[in-house]
Amino acid sequence: MTWSIHHVNLEARDVRATAAFYAAMLGMEERDWVFPASRGYLPGDPDKLALMADGRDSHSGLHLIAPDQGFAEKNGLSHNPSVGGHFAITVPDLDAVVARLRAAGVRYSLTGEFAIPGMRHLYVEDPSGNLVKVNERIGG
Repeated sequence: MTWSIHHVNLEARDVRATAAFYAAMLGMEERDWVFPASRGYLPGDPDKLALMADGRDSHSGLHLIAPDQGFAEKNGLSHNPSVGGHFAITVPDLDAVVARLRAAGVRYSLTGEFAIPGMRHLYVEDPSGNLVKVNERIGG
């Protein structure tokens, strides 16, 4: 199966200071976040969420999010992607990943199109406790 890294999401206690650091020190450009119509609970305030886009698509690159202990519960998820950070992998067939996780009895949180327009997602922890987001482009 082919895959690629889509983004890295870092927990940021001070989103504005962290975004300013990456912009000033590494030359990254902050871009506006575009939310899908089917958006769940996701803070849109620039003090809570920032996108340092790499230019591959509208949301790839570095995501910075303020930790929110209630994020998972507010979205009906088993996993909290705002605490501790995660990285996201794009795969061509999310259903195949779901089938393998289900067959292995691995707990996951399937969100559908949630935070990024045109992508559906799931969250899963690897055996070392690292949170991984797995994306698939909708319709292509």
